Amino acid sequence: MRTRASLALLVAFMGSLSGCVSIVDVVDRDLSLPDAKAHTQSIEREIVEAMPSELVYSVEQKETGTFLACSRGGGEQWAGGLTAKARPGVLPDELLGNIEEQFSEKADMSVSRRVEDEDSLVDIAGPHSSFWIVRYDPVQAEIRIVSFSPCIYLPEDVWRGDKY
Repeated sequence: MRTRASLALLVAFMGSLSGCVSIVDVVDRDLSLPDAKAHTQSIEREIVEAMPSELVYSVEQKETGTFLACSRGGGEQWAGGLTAKARPGVLPDELLGNIEEQFSEKADMSVSRRVEDEDSLVDIAGPHSSFWIVRYDPVQAEIRIVSFSPCIYLPEDVWRGDKY
């Protein structure tokens, strides 16, 4: 009962704040869907290439992804991913330090590092709400990259529920 009341209060509070938030158009109107996907996947590969090659093997990039809403005006992001295996016993800094360094040097990207559920993560934010989350799971010796393309408008012949 107490949880419901707390949840109701939180929803009411968030609703009252929503009128204060300004809407910024984050959509890249000039970027096509194929180009958005290709760009996003190329950054995934660039992330893997930033890690020492002797520590990483078995790279598997997803060929298809899904779409997620990214603006109130109908913008969508292509969401994909990549998984790579690392040599057992590799420390997070050995893999993620180079990524952090390489992408923090790019003028149009920002990088942050965090730990979640004992996994080390690097977040890379790019233009038009593009985003890459690099998670290193030392127990599985896996690097998982979840990616989100720049926010774009889908062509009329592509439905949001499609795999692309």
